[in-house]
Amino acid sequence: MGSTLLHTLLFILLLGGPLAAQQPFSINYQAKEGLFSNYIYFVHQDSKGYIWVGSDIGVSRFDGNSFTHFNTAHGLSDNEVFSMLEDRKGRLWFATLNGKPCFYQNGVIYSEKNLPLLSQCDVGGLVVRIFEQQNGTINFCSTLKIQSVNLDAGKCEEISFPKGLYDAWGDQDGTIGCVVNQGLQVLGKSGLISSKPLPQIPPPVRALPLGDTLLISSSNQILICERSTGRIIQTLSLLEAGSEIIDLRMNNGQIWLGTRKGSFSFEYPSFRPLQHNLPGRSVTSMVEDREGGRWFSTLEEGLFYIPAPDILHFTTAEGLVYNRIICLSRDASGRLWIGSEGSTFSIFDGKVMRTRQILKETVKNKNILNIRHLPQHGTLVVGKSGTLILHNGTERFLYQRASDINIDAHGDYWAGLAGLYRIRKAQIPHKTFPPERLNKASGYQLYSIAPAQRLSDLRVEKIEFDQQNRIWLATSTGLYTGIDSMQYKCVLPYVTRDILFDSTRQVLWALSESKGLFAIQNGRVTDSIPIANSRGGVICRDFCLDTEGNLWIGSAGGLFEVTGEPGRLHLTNYWGVYGLGGEKINAVEVIDDQIFIGKDDGLLRIPKNILRYSVPSPPVWIKSVQVNNKTRPFTGNEHIEMKYGEGSVSVEFEGLSFREVQNIRYRYRLRGLDDNWRETANEAIEFAALRPGHYTLEVFSINGSGVPCARPALLELQVLPPFWMRGWFLLLVAGGLAAAGIAYIRWREKRLRSTYEVERRLTESSRLNAELQQKNTELRMLALRLQMNPHFIFNALNTIKGYYGQEKVVEANAFIGRFARLLRLNLDYSDAMIPLEYEIELLQIYLQLSQTRYPGKIGLEIFVDPALQRANILIPSMLVQPFVENAVIHGLVPKTNSGIVFIGFYKNDGEIKVHIKDDGIGRVASARVQLRNMQKPLATQITTDRLRLLRPGRPEQPVTILDLYDENGAAAGTEVILLIPFQNNHSHDQRDNN
Repeated sequence: MGSTLLHTLLFILLLGGPLAAQQPFSINYQAKEGLFSNYIYFVHQDSKGYIWVGSDIGVSRFDGNSFTHFNTAHGLSDNEVFSMLEDRKGRLWFATLNGKPCFYQNGVIYSEKNLPLLSQCDVGGLVVRIFEQQNGTINFCSTLKIQSVNLDAGKCEEISFPKGLYDAWGDQDGTIGCVVNQGLQVLGKSGLISSKPLPQIPPPVRALPLGDTLLISSSNQILICERSTGRIIQTLSLLEAGSEIIDLRMNNGQIWLGTRKGSFSFEYPSFRPLQHNLPGRSVTSMVEDREGGRWFSTLEEGLFYIPAPDILHFTTAEGLVYNRIICLSRDASGRLWIGSEGSTFSIFDGKVMRTRQILKETVKNKNILNIRHLPQHGTLVVGKSGTLILHNGTERFLYQRASDINIDAHGDYWAGLAGLYRIRKAQIPHKTFPPERLNKASGYQLYSIAPAQRLSDLRVEKIEFDQQNRIWLATSTGLYTGIDSMQYKCVLPYVTRDILFDSTRQVLWALSESKGLFAIQNGRVTDSIPIANSRGGVICRDFCLDTEGNLWIGSAGGLFEVTGEPGRLHLTNYWGVYGLGGEKINAVEVIDDQIFIGKDDGLLRIPKNILRYSVPSPPVWIKSVQVNNKTRPFTGNEHIEMKYGEGSVSVEFEGLSFREVQNIRYRYRLRGLDDNWRETANEAIEFAALRPGHYTLEVFSINGSGVPCARPALLELQVLPPFWMRGWFLLLVAGGLAAAGIAYIRWREKRLRSTYEVERRLTESSRLNAELQQKNTELRMLALRLQMNPHFIFNALNTIKGYYGQEKVVEANAFIGRFARLLRLNLDYSDAMIPLEYEIELLQIYLQLSQTRYPGKIGLEIFVDPALQRANILIPSMLVQPFVENAVIHGLVPKTNSGIVFIGFYKNDGEIKVHIKDDGIGRVASARVQLRNMQKPLATQITTDRLRLLRPGRPEQPVTILDLYDENGAAAGTEVILLIPFQNNHSHDQRDNN
C-alpha cells in the first residue's frame, strides 16, 4: 500500500475531478475562413437557408462553403450593420449606424441611391431595432425616433420622442410598444396612446414582450415587468458581475442571453440554468437554424456554429493535459481510456476525468500509442518509451519501446515497433520494475535490462492473436501471420493500420490504410469492403467493435460504420454529418450508446441516435436561369419562354444544409423531354437545343441518408415552334429543294462539259503542258461522276413524293434532311480527289437514305484497314457508291428477308483494294426478275472508265465482279473488287467551312 502511494507521489502526476461545464462541438469561422470581419454584431438565417452576419465592415452571406460579402460599394447605406429583419416578402432589411434604411432582394441591395422613397426615412443615428407590423410596415427605431416605411403604399412616416428610446416592438393589435429612459409607452397611428413610468434603468437595455409580461435586460440583470402597469414584478440577477447582457431573445421556449462572458440559456418561466456556451466571449446574437444547429456571433472571434448541442467537445479545459488524442479504448467497467502526448493517459467514467502522466518530462517520444485490457493480465498502457502494466492493484513498468504489446495464450509478451520482439513469460520479472526506478537509472541502462528477442524486421503497428493462438501483425508493408516462428506469411499486401479479433464470430478484422476493411476467417480473406465517401477513398486510421457487433472506423475523411456479416457487409458514411466535416480522426471507441472520437484538437462524444437520425433534406430552390449564357429574370414563379433555336438553357439551384453540406445531392428530371430521374452532386444542369414544346423541370435535394426534401423546386419552360415547322412550309421547302438541286446539278454539269471541251482542245494542240493534261483528266472524271447524280436524285424525289402521298410527313421530313445533307456533301466534295473519311461519310448517308426507303431490309458493315489514315488519304470521289447502290437495289431489296452490305477498304501495294459484298439474290436471279435497268450498267462502265484513267499502264483490271454461292451451290450474293489509286495529302480539306 505504501509502495503504491510512493509511486503516485513521486512519479505519477494525478489530476482528476468532476468535469467543468462541458462545451458542445463547434466550428469557428473567422476572417481566415473567409469571413468579412471577426467583429460580428448579428447573425440571421433567411427563408432560403442562407446565414447572414452583420459586422463592422459590411454584411456576409454564407452557404456552407463560402462567404459572399456586401458593403457600401454594393449599395449598403453604411458598412456597420447591427441587426437584420426579413419581411414577409423576403426582403432582408439592415439596421445600420447612420440610420438610413436599406434592404436586399433577389441579388440587389436597395437604398436611397436606387429607391427614392428610402431617402425620406432617416432616424438620425444608430438603429437599435427593426420590426414589421401586421400591415407590412417596417419600423426603424433609434434613440431619437421611430420611422415607418411601407413600400407597397409608397409611404414613409415619422414619430419623434423628447426622451431617449431604448427598445421597441410591434404588437398584434397594430400598436407599437417601446421602452424609453423612464417608462413604457404604447403608440398608435395617431400618436401616443398610453405611458407608464418605470424606475431608472441603466443602459444598455433590451426588451422581450411575452404576453402581458415584459422582460427587460439591464447590465447583468433581468427585470420582469407587468406591461399594463409598468410595475417591476421581479428582478433576477442571473449572471455574475461583468456579464453584461448584449442580446435577449426567446428560442424554443427558452430564454437566451448573449453576454460579455458567453451565451446563457434558461428554462422559462422558472429561469433554471440550462447551458453556458462560448464562455469568455462576447456573444452579440444567436439564431437556431432550421436543422437545429445554433449560430453565435461574437465581438472577438467571428462566427460560431454548433451543429448539435448533444455532441460534446473535451479539451484541456475539461481535464485533458494535451488536446491531441492518439488512441482510445474501453475497459470492462465501461470507462474510456484516452492515450495522448507526453506519456499521458486519462480515464473518463462519464462524469470524472482523471489524467496521469507516467514518465518524467525529460524523456522524449512519450506518446501513448495503444491501451489494451486483457482479462487475465490487466491493462497495458503502451508507449514509445515503455509500457505501464496495471494488474490487481499493482503497477509495473516494462521498458520496451513499442507501438503495441499483446500477450499470447502462453503468457509471453509480444511487442512491435521497428521490429517484432518476444519476451518470454519467465523474463517478465526481470524486464519490469516499479515506476519509482524511472528516476534512478538512465534510459540506456533501462533499455539494456534483459534485451528482448527480436524475431522480425517488420515495422509493426498492431499485434493480435486468433482462436488458434496464431499471431497477426499489422505492418507498414501489409498484414502478416505465423505461429511462433521467425517466418511470417503475407496475407494482405497493403499498409495495415489496425486489426482486431472478433471472438463471437471467429473473424479477424483488418483495416488497411487505403484499400478498405477485410474479414479473415480460418487464415484467408472471405470478404472486404472499400471505405470511401462521395469524394472517393479515404485514409483509414483506427477502428473498434461495439457491443452490437458493428465496426466503427475513423479515417482522415470522417467517420464510418460497417454492419452485417462477412459476405453481407454494409457501409454507412457519416462524413460531413452534423458539421463534423472530413477532419482527421485519430481514434474511435464506442461505449454503450456513445461514440468517442479522438482528434488533434480534443475528444468528441457523439450519441449514436444523433448520427442515425436523419432530418429531412433541406428545401431546394431555383437560383438562376440562363438562356444562351444570358441570365433571365427569375424570382421563383415565372414561366420561362424561349424562342426556337435560342440554344441551351442552364438552370442553377441550391439546397442549403450546414450539418452535411458535403453530402447533399440532387435528383431531377425534365418532363416533356425525359421522365427518368437522374442524380447529380452539381448545383447546375444544362439542356441543349430543346425542341418546341412545354417542359417542367423538377429538382429534389437528397441528404446523406437518401431522404429527399418535401417538395421539389419547379421551373416551367416553353420553347416556341418556328413557322417553318408547319406542314405547308415543309412541302414547299421539299419541292423547292428538289427543283433547285436538279437545276443546279444540270447547270453545273453543262458548265463542266463546256470547260472540259475547251481544256481538251488546248491539251490536244499542245501536249507539252502537263498541268493542263492533268486538269483535263480530273474534269473528265468529274463529268463522268456527275452523269450518275440525276438518276439518284430522281429516285430520292420519287421516295419523297411517295411519303407525302401516304401522308407520312415525319418520314418525309427525315428523308429530306438526310437527302439535303447528301447533296450538300456532294457539292462540298466537288474536287476529283477527296479524303477517304469523307467518301465513307457519303456512303453512310446514302445507306441511311436506303434504309429509310426500304426499312428493315438493309444492314451495313464498314471495315477500314488500320494502316489507312482516313483523313490523310485522298481517293477519287463517288467511285464506290454505284456498286453499293447496285448491291442494295438488285441484291438486297428483292430478298424476302433482310440482308447486309459489307464494304472493306484495304491497303494493297500503293493502291486501295475495296471489297463490296452483299448476301443478296445474286446477278442471275436479279436478271431473271428483270430488276436491272439501263442506268446500272452505265454507272458500272463509267466507274471502270474512271479507274482506267487513274491507273495508266497497269495491267490489272480495276473492277472485278464475282458471284457468290453457298455450300449447296445456291446463289449467295455478289462481290465487287475495286483497285483504286490514292494520294497522301495532310492539308487537303474540301468542305465549306462557312
